[in-house]
Amino acid sequence: MFRRTLGIVLMASLAITLSACESAKKVISNSKDAPDEFVVYQRPPLSLPPEFSLRPPAPGTTGPQAITPTDQARAALLQQAPQIKDRSQSDPNLSDGLNAIMAKTGANVADPTIREVVNAETNLLSKEDQRLADKMIFWVDDKPYEGTVVDAVKEQQRIQENQALGKPITEGETPQVKKSRGTKGLLEF
Repeated sequence: MFRRTLGIVLMASLAITLSACESAKKVISNSKDAPDEFVVYQRPPLSLPPEFSLRPPAPGTTGPQAITPTDQARAALLQQAPQIKDRSQSDPNLSDGLNAIMAKTGANVADPTIREVVNAETNLLSKEDQRLADKMIFWVDDKPYEGTVVDAVKEQQRIQENQALGKPITEGETPQVKKSRGTKGLLEF
């Protein structure tokens, strides 16, 4: 009886002690703390105020961004002063705005032979695509052999006959195997 009473007292004192603890209340009661919607938080501005010591460049002069980091790195490696390269090749048929866009995107220095380069690179892919189409549609896996195939048995007989008669080995016609597509595809008639 004493043990039972002692256990109940200990449990009650533990419950009272834990109820005073705020984190234990949150765990036991499973309550959620919603943020206060009436509190206003101060946030720093997203943009910095302008520096009044900086002035826009005069028309016709180059700004500090005219030397790119690539040019600076190249100059550092070659131990030279960085040089400003004039990369603008403006088209007189376009407006100033379009010329500026073309210069910013690098379209004015594009390779004029790019069409030929792309065609040469994709030519191999188109041949592979044709072979895949033949394989999938017509069930034909082999391509025609461009060379000649020698019939080994007949060639051996021809060489032995030439040696027996004392003729040169190269005399006579070399027998060939004629290869043809043995099976037609599903859609070939």
